[in-house]
Amino acid sequence: MPVISTTAYDQAEDALNLARSLANDAAGAVFSDAVLMPFLNSAYRALQRQLAEAGVSVLIAQIDLDLPLTNGVTLTELNDGSSPQLPTDLLAPHQLWEQATGSSDIFTPMEKITGGLPNFPPSSYLRMWEWLTDSIQLIGATQEITVRLRYEKSLPALVLGTDPIQIRSSLDPLGYAVAGMAARSRGAQALAADMLSLAETAVTKLIERYVRPEQFKARRRKPYGYRSRIIYL
Repeated sequence: MPVISTTAYDQAEDALNLARSLANDAAGAVFSDAVLMPFLNSAYRALQRQLAEAGVSVLIAQIDLDLPLTNGVTLTELNDGSSPQLPTDLLAPHQLWEQATGSSDIFTPMEKITGGLPNFPPSSYLRMWEWLTDSIQLIGATQEITVRLRYEKSLPALVLGTDPIQIRSSLDPLGYAVAGMAARSRGAQALAADMLSLAETAVTKLIERYVRPEQFKARRRKPYGYRSRIIYL
């Protein structure tokens, strides 16, 4: 009987085996895992960039960060060295909300600022934020605040054949790309061009598959003259 998968994620070995078959080396005499794994990670990173550029939300994560008080004020900067620190897989923040820590209040959206935060004194809430030099800059608040952070993330590198490829239905684009890079490394330019072209087509189809459900979401048009408002407390 066929083995029924217990996860929707393919494994790195699946992409490596497909690439070997496409490169006419199913036995792995030339293209071992050690040879192909750098190609796979290169293709994996490229696919993540292409999905992000297409606005695909598969690479979006969310986390709540509790900001304690220090000398009566919360942190004014979140980065890789702060406590709490930014998630280690964060590439760029997209949206922030805030809530008084421990309260039952709803999370209120914070305003993203570009060009520098205003010189406001700390108040009950953070109100706004700016992304600058790999840090989230804040004005600070006079009560403990929980920040909800939604961000674009990077996926961990693939190391073992059993590592999951955390992009659903990406086996074909990755397998074609790895085969193309492997063929190019051996001077098989015609095969490389063919495989890389197939990879690009498979990526396009994958993006269409992810984007199509977004096109059917019901959206209400905002009335003429509508302006979003954020009230500063």
